[in-house]
Amino acid sequence: MLACARRAVSMASAASLDLGQLAQEAEALASAVRGALGPRGGQVLLTRPTGETLFTRDGRRVLEALSLAPPTARMMVACVSMHHSMTGDGAKTFIILLAKLLRGLQAVLDKREGSPFCEDIQRGERHQRSCHSLKQISQSIMTFQTLLLDHVMAQDLRKHFLSAFSNWEGEISRDTIESILEAYFCGRIGYSDQKLLSQLSSDFYYKCIPFKNDRNEMLNLVNEYFVELHFAVTGLPVSNSRILEGLILPRDFAVYCPAGGDIRILIVTESIHSALSAPGLEFVINAEAQYQASQIWITKRTEAIMKHLQNSNIKVLLSSVKQQEIVIYYAKINGISIVECLSSEEISLLCKITGISPFIPTWDNIHSEISETMIAKFCQPLVVGSKRFVHLGLTRTCTFQPHCVIFCGPVHGVTEQHASAFHGAFKMLQQLFKAVDLSDGCEVQSENPNNSSKAVHCSCDQQLKTCMAETEKQFIDSSWVGENPSSMTAKENTTTSVVSKEITAAKDFWKAGNPFNYEKSYKYTVQSYTNLVIQQGSVLPVGGNFEILLHYYLHSYAKQCQEPKITVVSTVIAEALLSIPKILYRTTNKNSFPQVYFKATSALRTNQQLPMSQQGLESVYCKYQLVVSVLHCLTKLLTIDLIIGIRRLPQKTEDNDSEDDL
Repeated sequence: MLACARRAVSMASAASLDLGQLAQEAEALASAVRGALGPRGGQVLLTRPTGETLFTRDGRRVLEALSLAPPTARMMVACVSMHHSMTGDGAKTFIILLAKLLRGLQAVLDKREGSPFCEDIQRGERHQRSCHSLKQISQSIMTFQTLLLDHVMAQDLRKHFLSAFSNWEGEISRDTIESILEAYFCGRIGYSDQKLLSQLSSDFYYKCIPFKNDRNEMLNLVNEYFVELHFAVTGLPVSNSRILEGLILPRDFAVYCPAGGDIRILIVTESIHSALSAPGLEFVINAEAQYQASQIWITKRTEAIMKHLQNSNIKVLLSSVKQQEIVIYYAKINGISIVECLSSEEISLLCKITGISPFIPTWDNIHSEISETMIAKFCQPLVVGSKRFVHLGLTRTCTFQPHCVIFCGPVHGVTEQHASAFHGAFKMLQQLFKAVDLSDGCEVQSENPNNSSKAVHCSCDQQLKTCMAETEKQFIDSSWVGENPSSMTAKENTTTSVVSKEITAAKDFWKAGNPFNYEKSYKYTVQSYTNLVIQQGSVLPVGGNFEILLHYYLHSYAKQCQEPKITVVSTVIAEALLSIPKILYRTTNKNSFPQVYFKATSALRTNQQLPMSQQGLESVYCKYQLVVSVLHCLTKLLTIDLIIGIRRLPQKTEDNDSEDDL
């Protein structure tokens, strides 16, 4: 046993968490993508192990391509990827904001005198003090995110939100969709292809959705089956990319028999020409004649099935398995086309679109009516470049009007990048039509609209004091039992569930009228009062407006907050948010960051309309979710006690090792 312990020490090394090291790692990651942020950002050159090079502005692709040794750096990239897979955007902003937050918190801890995170502990080793301070910061960030962020969004930012809907029935115009998509592709694709992809994605959106009420279901289906709804063809110009009606199957016909009119299609997932015995059963043959008779019977059965399909007016057979030659033979005779080896995802998509189930041929249904069929307007070969496809013109039987996208480009890297950006755009649209309510917030009522903000701040301050006292007590009780440094090794991460009360923004404020009347300048409607923090379709003009607004109101709140730890956290987050607009306006002469910031804050102080520095709109929900995801990642990093590096796998225990060695 003692020998095992010695070997374990030689195989692993442990290190405590260093906030400065975390900040350096995040800054190194941010430096890799900072130059590609915004519409004026450049492209990053990636070199793959195969020797292939790729220019890209996709932050997720750049970060995932890096070869990272530190486990905390890999953890940061994993958080970025998780956020990007959900929202389709924000990878570059995520890591830049995280780096600024880590550096800001490091500056707070460096100023030990007067820091609220260093007052509660004066004794103990340096590692203990640092660990305790980081845990307190983590708890404060959790409190900020669960109790304060939604309050600031509901009370202060919401009055600036615009609605992408052109009317109260939820309709959204093509101009608005294109404005949102153009702003999205500006940060993901090279300038020459931005307009093409925004128009392509806008056309795809309106072609696939027949009714506005089916919007969410259509977006869910597109994002779930995007791999099956797009195809890439290399060797052709990007301008050849287009949308086709129906679905495309990336394979050629095993048998093609032209047919006109409405075409009935059948899906099968088993071989039509069955084996001599079913799976799990034993088939005993005593003589050669008996074997020949069995083969003749199976062949006759296959012939009868194919004849029954012809009599049922089945023109196309879509199969997930490869059919035997005897099936191909009878399909040609009966004028039935066959497409083989469809993937399980393609079968699932076809069944979901049409609402049918695969046909399983048995002796019982060999002569019965076949009802589980789909209808297509056409089923024909399609040749794009040097590739042959099967093109199905399915009729709509659900909320999705089947269409697919073909991405063309000179090389695979270009089509892959365009497909990834296109998919991300529809993930972003899916988030655009989500809402955030305050089922768990603090209830606020105020008779005077002008004093509503102050009343809310006072109410939240009281809750913050109670919440911080409870979480801090729980943290100290569970983490600091005695002053023995060895207790730190047994200490477990403490997480506290912060449950806040219901918040309802002051209705009187909205009854008094919205001072920010965008209707005079924009085509988008201003949102009315509801119990939602973020309504469906909430947007803001691009150009760092969300970050500047949240920065401004967090600073305003920090000046009134009576809880020192939340004040410090709010200030650090507010300052970190400005890093995004600083980068966006770093290369502009007409609108530099100081000018944009001064104009925006002046407008906020005088209740004037916010200036528009750039064209385009962006989803408020995506920006809100980005901040939440960064804060979650930050708290996960700050709750790490030890980083243990395993140098090699442990070996088997030797026979002479025993507990007696202890």
